[in-house]
Amino acid sequence: MPARRPIALQVMQQIYALLGAPLAWIVQICVCEALAAQACYPAQDPLVHPRLPALHAYIGAVSLVALAVALGGLVAAWRGWRSTGAGKEPDPDRRAARFVYRVAILASPMFVLGLIATALAALIVSPCKPW
Repeated sequence: MPARRPIALQVMQQIYALLGAPLAWIVQICVCEALAAQACYPAQDPLVHPRLPALHAYIGAVSLVALAVALGGLVAAWRGWRSTGAGKEPDPDRRAARFVYRVAILASPMFVLGLIATALAALIVSPCKPW
């Protein structure tokens, strides 16, 4: 019989699986918008070119880190769902954990796609041009 992990680790895995991708997307949006705002709109009037010459590199780096965190949450959800495989005994805690992991498996890819779309938009469209 395999040794059970402590409850705290299981709860942390569930939280990361459920909230990893959405929080990564929110952090990506907030950090990239803040970088672009400070580089392109330091005062009242917008600049033609960003004050920060490596703005696209910073936005790309933030997006890659956010993508890694979001994919890590998806992997945690998949591994958690597989580790709480349907047992023969009806354990309510196991069923609840499987439900949380299943919700995370269904929701995380949508946030990963949103993260990728946001990153592509930020890298393709110049942040200093008006919409």
